[in-house]
Amino acid sequence: MKVLVPTDGSESSMKAVRMALDMAKHEGAKITLMSVAFHATRDFDEMPPNIQDKLDVAARNALNKAKAVFEAEGIPVESVLEAGYVPANNIVEKAREGKYDKVVMGSTGTSALKEVLIGSTAAKVSAHAPCTVIIAR
Repeated sequence: MKVLVPTDGSESSMKAVRMALDMAKHEGAKITLMSVAFHATRDFDEMPPNIQDKLDVAARNALNKAKAVFEAEGIPVESVLEAGYVPANNIVEKAREGKYDKVVMGSTGTSALKEVLIGSTAAKVSAHAPCTVIIAR
């Protein structure tokens, strides 16, 4: 079984990471961790300097945090860092292209305000993914 686990480092996404770890341990699932760095070049003119670098680092840190959970248990895991304007689109496309059996993700992200402004990534993924989506609360 192939499982895709998007993470942004939030408490909710880390619950999904631990759920995927259990799937790897008990069901032999092959896990791919994924983080999407927010990229919106047309919006950056009005933002502070180096904001893109900060967003990239935040996504990389979220991925490393999730990867450390697997490494601590000696469980092999793949990781993917992508960039995108709408993370849900990256996740759905990755699930489709990689022919994943499941997506396991957190119910909320790192910012409640972000959820209001761009909509729920979890809702978008569950509506459009080509496979089963498990949402950890």
